[in-house]
Amino acid sequence: MRIAPILALLVPILSVADSTPSAKRDAALKAINLCIRRNEVSSRECRKLNANVETLVEVYQQGDKSVLPTLFKFPYLTDFYGKALLNDPDGFLTAMSQLQQRDQKAVADGIAGGMFGLRSKERFEAIRSLLRGIPDVAPIKATSQLCLNTLERTNARFFQTYFPPQTFTSRSADFQVRWYSAEMYALGEGPLWPPSTGSEPTYRLTYIPAFTGPTVVTLTVLPDGKGRVAIKTLDANREATKVDETVSTTRDQVDQFLTLLDEAHFWTTPTELPRAGLDGAEWIMEAAKDGQYRTVVRWCPDIERKSTEEIPFANAGRLLFEIAGHKRSGGC
Repeated sequence: MRIAPILALLVPILSVADSTPSAKRDAALKAINLCIRRNEVSSRECRKLNANVETLVEVYQQGDKSVLPTLFKFPYLTDFYGKALLNDPDGFLTAMSQLQQRDQKAVADGIAGGMFGLRSKERFEAIRSLLRGIPDVAPIKATSQLCLNTLERTNARFFQTYFPPQTFTSRSADFQVRWYSAEMYALGEGPLWPPSTGSEPTYRLTYIPAFTGPTVVTLTVLPDGKGRVAIKTLDANREATKVDETVSTTRDQVDQFLTLLDEAHFWTTPTELPRAGLDGAEWIMEAAKDGQYRTVVRWCPDIERKSTEEIPFANAGRLLFEIAGHKRSGGC
């Protein structure tokens, strides 16, 4: 019996079988699961992780929706998530709704574009319109609402204009607008710009620390010279309100705050200075008064630059915290 010719015929047949979509899918799934269990990027099992993930994306796009739960493990696939959601909202959201809540939040972050948000307003509006159109009685409504809330918070700059054009001019200007807008929107704050000539003078400090939730402290100056200070703080996930209080202020407290801003040359000092550190906190002080708007941003004021302007600026911010009953002493 001549075995060699038979084997020669079987080899190409087996090669074709191994290259079928289902075989490629199964091989990619196996490799990805091994990588996840190993949990080491440098391990042998993870060397072709990106290629295997891309294989599953291709398989999904060819109509095999069974790989979607595995693709949900990679929230960096923002473009894929957006396209898949728009092309098959019921299937995508139904599969997503079967995940644990923590994993649903991760996928929602991916849909929203991750840390940097979506790149185009057109994609944002398309996804937003779709999510808003999910009926209240639909089984996927809760999941769609989670996605919508995350989408709007992360991409608030597309529908809320907090700062005048060209407020920030450094290389990171676009990122700053995205970041600050997302935090302000999460805090439930609306824009102070453009200011109204008939409104009460308003001063707002948005405090964004590196590892905890943001805080906003707003002083509204009343016609009699006294004021009202409101403070709100969110948890690190930007989901729960930890502090939400409003107190009245005396005329002396208002005068003390305004004096500190004058000493800081608030209306003429540069809007921003070169960043001095990595962690710490961003201090965004805004003012809307007599039809004028102004914002000054500092990283940990008076920590590195102990100038005659930075110290009173920091003290003005700390005074707002103190008036609100949440004193901040020293440090960033």
